[in-house]
Amino acid sequence: MDLPSAKQFIEDKNKLGITPGLDNIKELLTRLGNPQKDVKCLHIGGTNGKGSIFAFLQDILIEAGMKVGRYISPTIMTYLERFQINKENMLEEEFPRYVSVIKEQVEAMEAEGLGSPSAFEIETAIAFLYFKEMKVDVALIECGMGGALDATNVLEHPVASIFASISLDHMSFLGDTVEEIALNKSKIIKENSVCISHPQSAKVSEVLRNRCMQLNTAYIEVEQENINVISEDVSGSVFTYKNGEYSISLSGTFQIENACTAIEIAQVVFELDYDIIARAIKNTNWLGRFTVVNQEPLTIIDGAHNEKAWSVLNSSLNKYFTNKQIIYIIGVLKDKEYDKMVDILKDTMSYAIAITPDTPRGLDKEILSELLLVNGVPATTACNAEEAITMAYDMAEPEDVVMVCGSLSFLAEYINYDYSKHKE
Repeated sequence: MDLPSAKQFIEDKNKLGITPGLDNIKELLTRLGNPQKDVKCLHIGGTNGKGSIFAFLQDILIEAGMKVGRYISPTIMTYLERFQINKENMLEEEFPRYVSVIKEQVEAMEAEGLGSPSAFEIETAIAFLYFKEMKVDVALIECGMGGALDATNVLEHPVASIFASISLDHMSFLGDTVEEIALNKSKIIKENSVCISHPQSAKVSEVLRNRCMQLNTAYIEVEQENINVISEDVSGSVFTYKNGEYSISLSGTFQIENACTAIEIAQVVFELDYDIIARAIKNTNWLGRFTVVNQEPLTIIDGAHNEKAWSVLNSSLNKYFTNKQIIYIIGVLKDKEYDKMVDILKDTMSYAIAITPDTPRGLDKEILSELLLVNGVPATTACNAEEAITMAYDMAEPEDVVMVCGSLSFLAEYINYDYSKHKE
């Protein structure tokens, strides 16, 4: 099997959509020898911040000398970002071999009249096989969606269960209230273990605490009173957490709490020293999360794609850029609550350029532009990154801000874009 054939096999399975339940992934992993049982894993669930927390933690564990696997989804730059070891993607020549092994088992399941694993279930199995074979010291495993029936929830004894911020998202699958969603996500917590959480709302915190009490699992939540912000701007932050001083280069008001969650994990689970932690998180980078890609005009890319993330983005913009003109380049998915995005962010929008993300789920730019106009935001459309950036830069003064946001699905072309061509 070559690389195109391997990717096509995954794509064909992707057409199956989401199949709730763990039966297929458990059957597949059993046929593969249950590789997940031979890998020491940390399991993270939540709505916003999973990637950032594990980006900080990944750097900390590497700094401590560990070989660290990481399984993430969705990705921004390349498909094989899903499978990383010490921040290096799986090699293209390696991927077909893993797919070939799994394809044989999937076809055997189908021949026996069993269900066919979905693309995400197959990718999850690939990750466990890869990490086992490469003998990682620890693997960082991100839930795809929810918790209870997420394919990653085959982990029976994770080293720890971790939670990023939990809020409303994927409500058609997970529930109509934040309590219902939290309960679904809480099902990744396992008995006689440890659970570490980002600061949560009172309702979410109660759900997680109750679940931990039922399972005799220790619950530790980052407490706001232990965080003291010394300085914060678009270039990063300096803060203290439990009397230790830290600096991070990831900007955005939310990243301090994400960093503190990673610090808590490093101290409680791995018993690492302050010096290792502080040194590691200072230069942690996580593309697409309030990422500055150009300085004049200041151009920022953010993958905020749900109500809570848009609210946090709005908070950061108001804090950093009061009274500045902000020109937006926006693309959203049609299954997201984009009307709420516009309502939350419209007061910061001096002008907006709508684009259609290159995915079947992408909302047509004309629909988004019309919604913006109805909400009082001057708006137009662009067909691609080149056109959108050119329009924004022709409009912007050197002191203005260009904000690219709405979805993770189209950010790669804006991250890779050659902004130097617009310099005079």
